[in-house]
Amino acid sequence: RVESSNLVIDVCANRALERALQPKASELVTLPSAPGKPRRLDPTVTATAPVPHSPLERLQALASEVASSIEFMTGKFGPPALPHITVTPIPGTFGQGFPGLIYLSTLSYLKSLPVGNGMLTQSQTLYFDDLLLAHEVAHQWWGNRVTASFYRDGWLMEALANVSALLYMEKSKGPHSTDVMLDSYRNYLLEKIQGGQTVESLGPIVFGLRLENSQLPSAYRTITYGKGTWILHMLRRRMGDERFWAMLAEVLKRYDRRDLTTEEFRKVAAQFLPARSEDPQLVSFFDQWVYGTGIPTFKLSWSVKGKAPDVRLVGTVTQADVVADFTALVPVEIQPAHGAAITRWVRTSSDPVTFTVPLNQAPAKVTLDPHNAVLRR
Repeated sequence: RVESSNLVIDVCANRALERALQPKASELVTLPSAPGKPRRLDPTVTATAPVPHSPLERLQALASEVASSIEFMTGKFGPPALPHITVTPIPGTFGQGFPGLIYLSTLSYLKSLPVGNGMLTQSQTLYFDDLLLAHEVAHQWWGNRVTASFYRDGWLMEALANVSALLYMEKSKGPHSTDVMLDSYRNYLLEKIQGGQTVESLGPIVFGLRLENSQLPSAYRTITYGKGTWILHMLRRRMGDERFWAMLAEVLKRYDRRDLTTEEFRKVAAQFLPARSEDPQLVSFFDQWVYGTGIPTFKLSWSVKGKAPDVRLVGTVTQADVVADFTALVPVEIQPAHGAAITRWVRTSSDPVTFTVPLNQAPAKVTLDPHNAVLRR
């Protein structure tokens, strides 16, 4: 138990691991290959089970991790849904967050799951060791204090919880952990199914549970968690961290104990864009990423004309692998030989787009989207 003046956290455990996690030395345990909260074991990834040990050994550390994540999110959003939170294990590979109650996969009670050599990937280990716990904690706010208005808005609760968890994990593990998870989500979204379609192309995120189908029952969770997290991450990169945190706090303030729609979220988010932003109401952004489908490929070419101090960078961004009317804002970072980097956001289209940036010296480096700001191939 962890207690403070405003909060009590109880972390419970079983005295022994469930049978599925107690294999013989020669047996294998299947673990999930898709992000989110898998409801069943997925046979596509296998890992030799770690030597079982009592979850009681992890209780105090787990309680401290829960308290730390709650303290972090309380500092950003205010108090959780209830002042007494109980965490308890649940068999399987998923978790759930209810007001005052968090179900956490038993795998999250086992620190240092095996990685590599056909075992868990780095993203899967981050998921069980760090992200799942923080994600379920975040549901005390997203899903319990603020709720989705309709099934088409349900993606918001999962995406808001997951991006809050990623930001907490980033604070404790560093930015690389966020990049690892974003890369894994992108890979899942780009997986091919029968007919050559990508998972992401099965439908817009607002289709909700209708995304499930006989070819890929896991499509709902892959798109909801993976693309939903990317959508919010792209908004974060457009806004900057300070504005993004302020936007999340404002959403919670306005819709505390109320339902939230996708359109209401868009309108609040638009108020936190930097001044003179293109697409100031985020209409194009939501049409493309929330109400539409498509993950583009971008290619940058550039040249320099003139001599210092009158230099012009002429660049061209070419877009592919999406429908003709797809458009996105993509950042190009220009690093001079001396001084701070310059970022120019370029609006893409089906035709190559050329842009010009005046400079007082030739650039040392020009990079397309160096900081994972856009979901792309």
